[in-house]
Amino acid sequence: MGETVAKSPSRLLPRVLLFCVFGFAIHLWVLLGALIFGHPFVPSQAYVNGHDMIAKSVAIPVGCLMLFFCCRKFAKDFQSPNLSTKTFLVSGFGILVVPLIFGVFARAIVLTAYPLWLAAVAGGDTQLEFSVGDIAGSSMRCPHIVNLADMPIMTGTLCDVPEAVRKTLYPGMRVLLTGRGTANGLFAARIYVASNGPELPGERWLR
Repeated sequence: MGETVAKSPSRLLPRVLLFCVFGFAIHLWVLLGALIFGHPFVPSQAYVNGHDMIAKSVAIPVGCLMLFFCCRKFAKDFQSPNLSTKTFLVSGFGILVVPLIFGVFARAIVLTAYPLWLAAVAGGDTQLEFSVGDIAGSSMRCPHIVNLADMPIMTGTLCDVPEAVRKTLYPGMRVLLTGRGTANGLFAARIYVASNGPELPGERWLR
């Protein structure tokens, strides 16, 4: 009986980690899907500012844990008598990049998990204010980009913003986004900027 109890934590830990990874993957797919289909989720600036320290306190241990695993793999590969140049470079590259990637995504998940699912389940028509980061860049999948300032990865990128609106924007300018959400964040559907002329119907809708 004592031996069974002693082994239980070691058997439970991989299942817990697998469950966490599965949950993280689902959440990231939701973020990516919202971005692809033109209604990116954007956490409110107040929520990001208020929870950024918590997010970093999670992201740093996650990055350190991945660094430990990458270093252990590198040491194991380095001891192999048949170590190839490709394996050496891949393992070394993993040490430099993988911990950073996991840390960045962990921060994004902490800053978006609660407000995103709350907006999806119990959200309503919401309007929030944000600051423009930059309007540079474009791609086939995401033309006429506007990036909001100080947003986590996979959030705050608005695609296909009407050129009539986009050309009036500049870094640091305050804009209003409307869409389904709560005070903690929303799925952006429409952007408003100060305008001296009449607003044409639908001209400010995002893709």
